[in-house]
Amino acid sequence: MKKTLLFLTIVSLLFSCSSDNNNSSNNNGNSFTNSMDYEFTITVNGVVHKVKGNTTSGIPYGIINNIQHLINNKCFAIISGTSVISDLAINDVTAPNYMSGQNLECLIQFPNLLLGSNQATVYFQGGYFQTLATSLGASSFYFQTVSGTLNNQMFNKLPITITDLGSTSTNSVGNGGSNYNQYIFGQTLKGNYSGTIYLQNNNGQFTIPVQMSIDFKVLRQY
Repeated sequence: MKKTLLFLTIVSLLFSCSSDNNNSSNNNGNSFTNSMDYEFTITVNGVVHKVKGNTTSGIPYGIINNIQHLINNKCFAIISGTSVISDLAINDVTAPNYMSGQNLECLIQFPNLLLGSNQATVYFQGGYFQTLATSLGASSFYFQTVSGTLNNQMFNKLPITITDLGSTSTNSVGNGGSNYNQYIFGQTLKGNYSGTIYLQNNNGQFTIPVQMSIDFKVLRQY
C-alpha cells in the first residue's frame, strides 16, 4: 500500500499541471513536422471507453504543455525515473479525439519496460470507476487478478503485453528549446491486457469480478 501511495504521489505531481491553453477549442495556428495516430480502448464489463486521434488535429495533454493545440483527453507515455508511465484518460467528451465512454483515467507504470508480458502497476481513477465500484458493492476500485485475500504481489498489478516499444520522440530544436510546435513524434508504444480482475468487498476480500480489457497505442513523449 505504501508503494501505491508513493506511485500516486509521483503521478499527481507529473500530471496535475495544466495551462489556459489546455482545451480542445484551441486547435489552430500550429504545424508539426510529422503526424502520428494514437488511440486507446478500455472495456469494462462490456462498456467501451475510447479515444482516437492524430497529432495533426491536436496533442493529448502531457508534458508537452506549452504548445497551443492541446486536447484534454490523454493518450501518452513518459519516462519517470527508471519507469515508463502511460496515462490514458477521458476528460472531455466534446474533444475531437473522444469516441465513446465516460470520464475516467488509467495510469500504468512499467518499472522495466520490455517486449512481451510486463507486470505493471495500474491505477484506475475518475468518476466512472468510483461509480462502478459503488454500484457493485466494492469498497474502492483497488483490485487484484486472483480472487480471495490480499496478495501484495498482485495488488493493483496487471500482466500487460507490450507488442511494440515504438521509437524515440524528439524536439527538433533540441532539449530545452521553446518551439514545441516542431516536436517530432516517434512510433507509438503499443500494448494490451484482457482478463478478469477482482474488486474488494466490504469484508476486505477480493471477490467482486470485473471483466476488463485495455488496448493502447500511445504517443511517446520521451
